[in-house]
Amino acid sequence: MASSQRKLKILCLHGYRQSDLAFRERTGALRKMLKSMAEFAFVKAPHEIPGSDESDGTEKQYGWWFSESKRYDCDVETSEDFGFDESVAFVRRVLQEQGPFDGVLAFSQGASFLGVLCRLKMQSPDDWPFNFAILVAGFRSLQSAHQQYYITDNKISLPSLHVIGETDAVISCGRSDELASMFVDPAIIRHPGGHFIAAASAQKDGYKTFLKQFL
Repeated sequence: MASSQRKLKILCLHGYRQSDLAFRERTGALRKMLKSMAEFAFVKAPHEIPGSDESDGTEKQYGWWFSESKRYDCDVETSEDFGFDESVAFVRRVLQEQGPFDGVLAFSQGASFLGVLCRLKMQSPDDWPFNFAILVAGFRSLQSAHQQYYITDNKISLPSLHVIGETDAVISCGRSDELASMFVDPAIIRHPGGHFIAAASAQKDGYKTFLKQFL
């Protein structure tokens, strides 16, 4: 009976042009759906996006890396990944100092970033203390420096759940499927919506079935 009361602790990584507070708001329905199973911790990416300003009443926005100087385009191949190493070091420090975390949930650019962190965990497990990944609207990064992490004949064995919107106009479902294919036996939730955290009743069983194995 006691074990059934334990809740999973999940670290959450927001998307590009978001923040920890904005992502917390956007995951409200998901957190409510899973409140009996998990608690969520949110962190803010270390790189502020130029031009975001609280003075006009909008919240500052952040990203995990830039594909060119101070901007990011997920559709453009570049040789630059400004700020990427700093973000890797930041999340590793959070996992080690604020954990233990059972898993990591991430959205969009954050999910692309998490895909790389999963590979780094395979290479150095003790540096990355988490046991599963939930990647929402994830995709394979197009930065040339990141291609070393996508090894098709050596798939990532970390348990993963991929949430894919069939009408996502920002990250196509094909790109999310490509990232999922880098994992061994990925669990997949498909929904008819777009670029958001799907948390309707139709997705409930998918999330809960995936998470139950870690309780």
